[in-house]
Amino acid sequence: MMDDRARFHAVMDYAPVDRVPLHLAGPWEDTVRRWEREGLPAGVDPHVQLGVESRRLKVHNFGYAFGLWPRFEPRVLERTTEYTVTIDAAGRTVRNFNDHTSMPEFLKQPVSSPAELRRILDEHLDPARMAERFPAELRGRLEAATARGELLMVNGGGFYWTLRELAGVDGAGYLIYDAPELVGELFDRLEEQILEGWRRIAEWKLVPDVVGYGEDIAFKTGPLVSPEWVRREILPRYRRILAAAHRLGVRHTWYDSDGDLSLLLPDFLEIGIDGVSPCEVAAGMQPNRLRHEFGRALRLIGGVDKRELARGRAAIDRELERLRPVIEEGGYLPAVDHSVSSDISWSDYQYFVEQLQRYLER
Repeated sequence: MMDDRARFHAVMDYAPVDRVPLHLAGPWEDTVRRWEREGLPAGVDPHVQLGVESRRLKVHNFGYAFGLWPRFEPRVLERTTEYTVTIDAAGRTVRNFNDHTSMPEFLKQPVSSPAELRRILDEHLDPARMAERFPAELRGRLEAATARGELLMVNGGGFYWTLRELAGVDGAGYLIYDAPELVGELFDRLEEQILEGWRRIAEWKLVPDVVGYGEDIAFKTGPLVSPEWVRREILPRYRRILAAAHRLGVRHTWYDSDGDLSLLLPDFLEIGIDGVSPCEVAAGMQPNRLRHEFGRALRLIGGVDKRELARGRAAIDRELERLRPVIEEGGYLPAVDHSVSSDISWSDYQYFVEQLQRYLER
């Protein structure tokens, strides 16, 4: 009997498998509230209620304190009946609506100048505090997760993510142009953290399954930064990190970014990044097209158009049937192409999960 770790590797290697792992995205808070009005028992996890929690693919992230350390202390600045303004753990001033889920409105970033980036580097990215990023109980948590058969994902990169988190999309662009040396120093310190994570994995003699990246480096029509800049500033770091992963026998990657990554994919494949998620269909990252364009070298995760789930059962049937060839070929874990939005009814989501399981059986 295969466990989900074995199933994951078999699917990504185009090898025989009893069933494709069930990878289910999480619902928004608004979505859960709607489902509770439509019959989901209050306070019950939707996937527990559907009886599929034990079949879900469990992915355990290494979980050290990557990026800023210490993080900012979150605090509320203003609360009205309509919205709440807070400073979050990344130091950003954000506004969130109280009555529904949405992306936060970013009112102010912690970095708006080279001088502020210099301060962040000194106060929140001090290499001398590296040991604090790895709590004493971390090794035990990882060993327990792998003993449970969960996939162990170890960080391979969050370079642009961290820069954008600090400065926003526009601010990141200005810093890339105005302060390239400081941006390079930021990336050097992030790379040092990542390589220390791989060093500890090797020391603890754990066997990771996949290299994970969280970058959100693209939007609907293409990358947020030029491919030339990515090749110059980020790909060499990815190469060094992948070399550390390959020494431990890791073969597959899970590159998470919204938007259209198409312009970056040839470079990613060339250095060994072979898996992308969530394959956002609204941005053109349709799995059938990607498989046709990039072949079996590119593994895919996601790619189920959430908009179709909101259109009812006939649309769900069409969506899964559209994806059938890629599911059957392998190298693909179908899943909703991000979170499950609140325009999807409880009845239709139940139907989707039932039908998806049928398609995953081999």
